[in-house]
Order: sequence, then C-alpha cells, then structure tokens
Amino acid sequence: MGCGGSRSYLKTKEGPVLYYERSMCFGPCPAFRLEVDPDGKARFNGRANVAPMGQHEGTWPLEWLENLAEEAHAVGFADKAGTYDNPLIMDLPSTRVTFGPHRILDRVNGPDLGQFYAIIDSLIATTEWAPAEQP
Repeated sequence: MGCGGSRSYLKTKEGPVLYYERSMCFGPCPAFRLEVDPDGKARFNGRANVAPMGQHEGTWPLEWLENLAEEAHAVGFADKAGTYDNPLIMDLPSTRVTFGPHRILDRVNGPDLGQFYAIIDSLIATTEWAPAEQP
C-alpha cells in the first residue's frame, strides 16, 4: 500500500471495515447490503434485483480491500464523507457506504462516486458466495 491516507480506510474499532448498502426503489434498482470484516469475511444480503438473493457469505482477499482503499483515497472519499439527502423527497433509492471511519449517505445530489461504486459492485460479482448458515 502506498501512503498512510489509504491505510485509514482499513482501520475500524469494531464491526465491518466496509459497509455498502443500496436501498429499494419503485423500479428495478438493485437492493442489497454488503459487510466486509478486516479479516476479509464478507456477508451479502440480496434483497431485490440482484444475484444472489438472500443471505450469503464469502471471503475477500486482503488485496481487494487494499486496492479498494487506494481507490477510495484516489477519489477523495474521506473528503466527500457526509450526508447528501433531502428529507422532503421520499421516493429515491439511497447508497450508504462506510469504509473505515468514513461514511457517506448518498440519496440526493451526492458526490460522483460512480466508478468507486462500480469497483465494489464488480468485487461483489467476483466473490464466490455460499448461502449463510441460519441459526
């Protein structure tokens, strides 16, 4: 990994190092939640218009998280952290991302992070998911 700035994304006091969620909409929007722990354990819950549907588990190599941290640093994810929303608008899907200590809620007029989201989406598609064991 390069500079210390990208390393900040891989630090968390507790819980997942990466949280990525897309909410439902009134159309064919993908809706899911992804959580990835610092050790690479990944959990995916597909809710609508995605594969796989339901609760699944997989593993992300540390290299994937390191590369994603480099990309987050390159696009200035930490500088764009915040809430982009308008509570008067009710029918738009949202994207929520927490990467290390940096959080973004992107529902209305958020920063252009399309390429960053596309990278995460491609990692989700590349992951070998297995149905999660139910308690």
